[in-house]
Formats: sequence, C-alpha cells, structure tokens
Amino acid sequence: MNTFHLQIVTPSGLVFDDNAGAVTVRTAAGDIGILAGHADYVAPVINGTARVTYTNGDVKTALCDGGLVSVKHGVVRLVTEKFEWNGDTK
Repeated sequence: MNTFHLQIVTPSGLVFDDNAGAVTVRTAAGDIGILAGHADYVAPVINGTARVTYTNGDVKTALCDGGLVSVKHGVVRLVTEKFEWNGDTK
C-alpha cells in the first residue's frame, strides 16, 4: 500500500501526525477520498464522518466538525474544529 503523511489538527492540538494509506472526509461538494499521489487540493470540510486507513489496512472512523482539508506536495492536512475518534470516551 502506498502511503502519505497525514496531519489532523484541532484547536486542542495535533490529533494525528503519521503516515496513512487513505483518508476520506465530507466536503461541501461531497465525500472525497485521498490516496498517495493525490494532486494538490484544498476544500472546506463540513460536519460528517472521517475515515482514516492506517498503513496496516486498519480503518478508524471519527466525527469531524467543519474545517479545511489540503493536499500540498503529497502531505495531507485536515484542520478542523472538532475531531473525535469513534469509541473515545473523552
């Protein structure tokens, strides 16, 4: 599986900073899936479910509450107001 660097940032700090196989978020234009080699891109993110595929193939979902997703030079950044992994009790 090809991977890319993914950073997920909220006002509380860095939530994820590692390599990933894929990430899917809901944008104003619909869901977008990002894989390694994706063209540079930027879009507003709306409330919905985000899915992160880890390098070992495991998939974890989270509540994602607005923000912005960008791809620049192969690095994906998701900056969001709220990002809560499903199953977290915080």
